[in-house]
Amino acid sequence: MDTIDCEQHGKQDETFVCSHLAESLQSGDRAGFYFASEPRGDAWCDACEEVRLKEGGTSGDWNEKSEAFAEIALTCGKCYDKVKAQNR
Repeated sequence: MDTIDCEQHGKQDETFVCSHLAESLQSGDRAGFYFASEPRGDAWCDACEEVRLKEGGTSGDWNEKSEAFAEIALTCGKCYDKVKAQNR
């Protein structure tokens, strides 16, 4: 797994979340939490899930529109854990 240097947590595993989840770290708002796999699969919020299902049809696959809405952000593993606990 690749690592990043987080300003708050130092060297950590890199993880990916939607921009809405990343913003929730600052705002403290609950946004919902969906993820691709354990332990730290790509994660997205309720709003992204709604767009993903709407745009992806019966399969619910991600596409250009849903990915653009999500605006995936790079976060460290500890930030991911915090956003997961906050939004579940």
